[in-house]
Amino acid sequence: MAARPSTVGLQPQHLGSAVVVRRRAAARHLVPGVALVLTQCPRDVVHPTSLSGSCPVAVDDETDDAVWANANTPWTNPPYCVVPKASGSDDKFCVFSASGFNLGSGISIIATPDTAASLVAAVQNPQPAWHARHHLAQHDRLPEEDHSGSGSTDKQKRPYAIVSIPGRGKGAVATRRIAQFETIMTSFPAVVADNVFFPEEDGGGPAEGRRLFQRALDQLADRQRFLGLARSKGPHVHVVEDALRTNAFGITVNGRDAKGLYPEIAVRVAYGRFTKTDLALSAVATRDIMPGEEITISCMPTAYRAQGLANWNFNCTCTLCSSPAAARAASDRRRERLVDILQAMYDEATEYGALVELTREFVDVVRTERLDAKVGEYFHAFMRIYHSFGDVESAFRYGQTALWYAETFADPEGGFCAGLRQDVRLLEQVLKERGSAEA
Repeated sequence: MAARPSTVGLQPQHLGSAVVVRRRAAARHLVPGVALVLTQCPRDVVHPTSLSGSCPVAVDDETDDAVWANANTPWTNPPYCVVPKASGSDDKFCVFSASGFNLGSGISIIATPDTAASLVAAVQNPQPAWHARHHLAQHDRLPEEDHSGSGSTDKQKRPYAIVSIPGRGKGAVATRRIAQFETIMTSFPAVVADNVFFPEEDGGGPAEGRRLFQRALDQLADRQRFLGLARSKGPHVHVVEDALRTNAFGITVNGRDAKGLYPEIAVRVAYGRFTKTDLALSAVATRDIMPGEEITISCMPTAYRAQGLANWNFNCTCTLCSSPAAARAASDRRRERLVDILQAMYDEATEYGALVELTREFVDVVRTERLDAKVGEYFHAFMRIYHSFGDVESAFRYGQTALWYAETFADPEGGFCAGLRQDVRLLEQVLKERGSAEA
């Protein structure tokens, strides 16, 4: 990873009114950083599963035996499919399971045949981290002996220990200093479910839902890894649906929103970074973590957090939530102020000098609240705003910093990073052309 860009000194210089342009007109020339949607045929399919050798074949419960025999799919059970009319979609949803995924822990996916086909490479091609076992799925069975010749065991390499937290079950506690931006752990999903199929909260969902949920559980190789998770919805909700609602992270696969259940990270850790190439979710430290400190998830302002977490029967006792009421209220005010600042920055009536001051205030609040994981999104907005003012140099600097943070806390191959990368290249080209013209 490249050296961390400094956010110091990025405040732009006043360019004067002569170069100030209307924001909407200027913005038309900048490719939106969030417009790209990646997927379909992966670039690095080691085991192509299409008959033509180009893209994976979408298979379902009606697939011809001859096609299935040549598809080379990772699925260890024939797909079980339904068309849940109550979902409001005409799509067919199936359960796709692969028992070999994640060192034999397995995965069950409730998705359309096309989405499942797009995940074939991720399921068939484990990344090096799999083989190195630098993730949590098998930690209870990691060997104590050293096979690497380095003199340390896999368990000794972990920067944390799983311990009992009074009143809260199990938690992760740092066993050494964990540096900001360090990847603490990586987990792979046990279950992935498409949001279109997934029933609305209290909406009952499709009648076929329980059958697919049960099939997903029955076909999961390591059911205990899944069943050990907390549940909060009660006996009237299927165990799979309950576990997903209580613990899942929002992810995007094949351009569709889905819920991914990562058992190890679900109950413990920091900021989750999803990578679609291997379906992994990595916990990244948003700040330095000291030995003995519990590793917790970064959440929303406390004013909304208590109400939101009540839906999961979860009482947060992180440092901020455990702070005095005055400290929590001050934090909420600062975070709400960020929304006001960003709105003012987008306001076309805002003059350039005021924009610079708003930017400084925004960055100060982000630093105070330790919102480093969101800097990529924030500075992406700054890039577009300063570009609309005609300040291409500052737009480029903010874009570079945004890209570094986005690649640290988001999927480097995902649509946001890809679009942002393209924007930065375009801005760099504009600056080069301007320099050549001035020379």
